[in-house]
Amino acid sequence: MASDIAVGFDFDHTLGIDNKLERTVALEMLATLAAEHGVTYDPAAAEVAIEVTLRAYRSGAQSVEGAIAGFFEQFAPVGGSVLDTATSFRDAVVERAPAFIEALPGAQAMLTRLDELGIRYAILTNGWSPLQEEKARLVHFRGSVFVSERIGALKPAREAFEVLAKHFELPAERIWYVGDDPTADCAGARAFGFSAVWYDWEGTAYAPDLAAPSATIRSLDELPALLQGQAASAANDVE
Repeated sequence: MASDIAVGFDFDHTLGIDNKLERTVALEMLATLAAEHGVTYDPAAAEVAIEVTLRAYRSGAQSVEGAIAGFFEQFAPVGGSVLDTATSFRDAVVERAPAFIEALPGAQAMLTRLDELGIRYAILTNGWSPLQEEKARLVHFRGSVFVSERIGALKPAREAFEVLAKHFELPAERIWYVGDDPTADCAGARAFGFSAVWYDWEGTAYAPDLAAPSATIRSLDELPALLQGQAASAANDVE
């Protein structure tokens, strides 16, 4: 069965959550930087600005260090110390990750069941390295992890899903992709030719102008049975 189908996963809000890890670390680092240099700033404004900063680098518009340096400079313009602090941001986030990362309910049992069924899996996630790899490790993910920053492509771009197809060495129609984001995950996977599973556990709206998902689940324990049925169908096709 292992050669019949494979499944890719998004990470954030699909296999795990980070409980605002980057936001928390950035705000704490800003507070320390400002205190060290005797700078006062508006914490409420900083809380708004950090959300804009996170979107900037998560969308690929800026590097992590560039976006964070701009955020620190906005509220604590203290010269070279801003760049030094921004450079240490990645290490600080990864160091704090164990206290923040949580697997979503049923994730580990679901992965164990896929192992039992011989269904291969991997993560394809937007984000930066080594944070996303560390998130996967902390939820005991045992497959390969492909991160947008490292592979040079952001979902929903075809180039991102192509990495997954090459990894599995299967036709696109034999690969499933599971994620919570209708655009980046489901529509992106469908456009490449994958089957897309929308993990709708947060009750979000699915835009009617997007390609519909191949299936919808509301808990991760629904996934193995769905894929088992597809693997059996694929095996029959081969016969």
